[in-house]
Amino acid sequence: MQKRYSQMTPEELQAEMKSLQQLGQEAFDNARWSEYEVHMKKWYLAKSYLIRDTVHIELGRSYRIAEEDDHLTVSHLEGVMAWGTRASNAASAAVPIAMLEAPDEA
Repeated sequence: MQKRYSQMTPEELQAEMKSLQQLGQEAFDNARWSEYEVHMKKWYLAKSYLIRDTVHIELGRSYRIAEEDDHLTVSHLEGVMAWGTRASNAASAAVPIAMLEAPDEA
């Protein structure tokens, strides 16, 4: 049984991310889009656990969502998830913190 990301060491998270990236690339190369999206979401989640103690997310700030043509205005944080409102449709959403890119990073 695999450990939860929250229980993994940084080295284990990095190995998991490498594996997910390889699986995602294979799915992308073979046009298995749904599978690609699942692997990449898991990659971002694993990365979120890796960076959670070093990243600073500002409440009320709007961030670009990686791999999406959308922004999220962050209202609160829960663990490694940022909750807020999507710019595209004003829907409430949660995304892994690793998916947030500051406007000057995009």
